[in-house]
Parts: sequence; structure tokens; C-alpha cells
Amino acid sequence: MRTLVKLRVSQAAFDEIAAEFHKHDYGHVFMRGRQIDMSGIALERDPDRVMPPSIVEVDANDISREAFRKLYGLDNLGNENNETE
Repeated sequence: MRTLVKLRVSQAAFDEIAAEFHKHDYGHVFMRGRQIDMSGIALERDPDRVMPPSIVEVDANDISREAFRKLYGLDNLGNENNETE
């Protein structure tokens, strides 16, 4: 008999793990319901990858005010005319 425990992780973590399995042709680990069976698989830290690939760290001091506002969508916080009330 085998026990299967469902561990909930962030969507970013799940997507990163799933991408690694797909990249190495481990499609057999995907179960119905989109879970991943990780029996016999160990997770290891990658010292060269601190954050998920979709996240970029930006120092606000290194970019212009206009670029900062655009990056964080600060000009789109108002009404339909992009005017704050």
C-alpha cells in the first residue's frame, strides 16, 4: 500500500516544477486532476536561481520615475480617463 499526500504550493512553484518534468520528458508523473506524483523524486535548491523565472527584481533607484510608474501600472489607477479622483 502507498500513501499519497497532496501538498499545496504556489502556482509559480507548481508551474516551475511542471516545466522541468516536461523539459525532461517525465510526462508520466502527471496525474488526473493535474497533480504531480513525485514518488522517488527529491527537490534540490538551485543556488543560481533564487526567485522563480517569472519574477524580476528591480531596484527603484535604478530606473526613472516614468519607467517605475509604467512598470507598476501607476498611471492606470484612476478612472477611464486615467485621472485619479
